[in-house]
Amino acid sequence: MREGQKFWVIYYLIYVISCMVFLALQREAFNADNWIYLLAAICGAAIGVALLSVIFVEGLAYMVLFVPARIKKLKDQGREEGQQELQQQWLDWNERRLAAEREGQPFTEPPPTGPQRSNGK
Repeated sequence: MREGQKFWVIYYLIYVISCMVFLALQREAFNADNWIYLLAAICGAAIGVALLSVIFVEGLAYMVLFVPARIKKLKDQGREEGQQELQQQWLDWNERRLAAEREGQPFTEPPPTGPQRSNGK
């Protein structure tokens, strides 16, 4: 099923229910002179309610489905950048250590420490 077709049954039901509610609320206003205009107004109002429900349902689906996925992607991206930064710190430290070793000088700089990991993450 395509993305736009996920909730079409919900939208249709909301439209039908809206029409029935508006018709029930306006049953005293029906007479021979204005019934077509009243029916058009009721259908138009029901369409408005259905469109608002589309906005609400699609917005809610976006927040529930896509926002957490985006947050996870950003966390993973940050974790990867942190690992690359730590690797660069190690490479720089090792380069300084080897340079001191070549020059015969003592090297007392402690190795870089990475972020504390918990549960293997």
